[in-house]
Amino acid sequence: MGYFPRIGMRMIKTAIAVGICFLISILLGGNGKPIFSAIAAIICMQPYVEHSVEVAFNRTIGTVIGAIFGLLAGFLSLYIPREYEYLQYVIISFTIIPVLYTTVLLKKPGASALAGVVLLSITLSSGDATPLMNALNRSLETIEGILVSLGVNMVHLPRRREKDFLFVTGFDGAIYDEKVGITPYCVFELNQLLKNGMAFTIATERTPASLMADIGMLHMELPLIAMDGAVLYDMKERRYLACQGLSAEMTLRIEAFLNELNLHYFLNIVWQDVLLIYYHDFKNAEEEKLYQKLRLSPHRNYVYGERPEEGVVVYILLVVKDEVADLVTEKLVAMDTEKELLFLRDKSETPPDYCHLKIYHKNATKEYMMHRLLEMVPQKKTVVFGSNKNDAAMMRAADLAFVTVNADAEALKAANYQLKGSGDSIVRKIFHLYEPLPWRSLPKELRGEKKKKVD
Repeated sequence: MGYFPRIGMRMIKTAIAVGICFLISILLGGNGKPIFSAIAAIICMQPYVEHSVEVAFNRTIGTVIGAIFGLLAGFLSLYIPREYEYLQYVIISFTIIPVLYTTVLLKKPGASALAGVVLLSITLSSGDATPLMNALNRSLETIEGILVSLGVNMVHLPRRREKDFLFVTGFDGAIYDEKVGITPYCVFELNQLLKNGMAFTIATERTPASLMADIGMLHMELPLIAMDGAVLYDMKERRYLACQGLSAEMTLRIEAFLNELNLHYFLNIVWQDVLLIYYHDFKNAEEEKLYQKLRLSPHRNYVYGERPEEGVVVYILLVVKDEVADLVTEKLVAMDTEKELLFLRDKSETPPDYCHLKIYHKNATKEYMMHRLLEMVPQKKTVVFGSNKNDAAMMRAADLAFVTVNADAEALKAANYQLKGSGDSIVRKIFHLYEPLPWRSLPKELRGEKKKKVD
């Protein structure tokens, strides 16, 4: 079944603004032409209120420009005989050029469209009114639409804000869909909530580099929990606030073992706030395919050769067949007398008989980094949204946990509630929890009236 975006508040507010323009026309006796105020209301409606103020100012300037040139074109048209009516259209057409050029000179290109609309509304309006009256009436009607649009966009239902909660969501399978990415609704609502002070972050299996291109439109303030919880990354300052890496001794033992088996591996190291990925000669085509796919990213730094002694080894990645992954895991588990290691497998980007085997420190988990983040923020209650088994521990540690509609069994078992969807459903739930209507109560788990479910 195809993806159908939901009807957003911008659509609803635009319809309300147009309706108000019609109502004003009726209250004024229906003498005006509400089409011009309605057009202005549609053009000026913006997703963000602060943008609406800027747009309203720019479009008002555009209205004045269109009115001035419309007045000049209208006066010129008075001297054209009826049998040469086509000359009037020639004048109007060429007047468009100075109208648009003036908006560019004034560095108001966003006002160009409305300036052109006002010009046409003045010069093509029928009736016996003089060009001056036409210019005045059309300008007032257009400014009316601009102000109505601005007013409607600034009106909000009264809501309280619950600033005691840290909201954490998974990424792939949660707010991000492979086919549609992050929906415009998610981007808009999350940015509005972030602007209003919501404490929000993303916990993902991805590296910060692979996440950048997909969340660059979100105005994130808090650090990201990335690499399955191995790092806490500050997007604004481009630095790693915390790293949970392998010990130097364990890294050497793993490297020696893998070299003995003649296996190739990628070493992911954080050094001086840069993620460096060290590699050697490839042993199979899947390793090289992964490298060729990812090396062009400006956020990744691949280095051929031996790793430095400095830096934190965040994880080791192997791209191998399943039976090799089984052997490596078995031998390293036996070798790991200190119980330091954590093994994760991913088959989402490999052929059926291959997998990505990642070797982490045991504390490189989303749950661990979520607690590290809680030490940095004033919020002490957590609301978590997840979709896969890597989210389960984090969800069990949360005060309130939701899973998406297609969540796997382990994540479903760890949650309090299941949502009817994923991306948009998660953001709607965050919105209702962070900015509930005054008469809307919070879930019992967040009010302290119900204990967190323990498996």
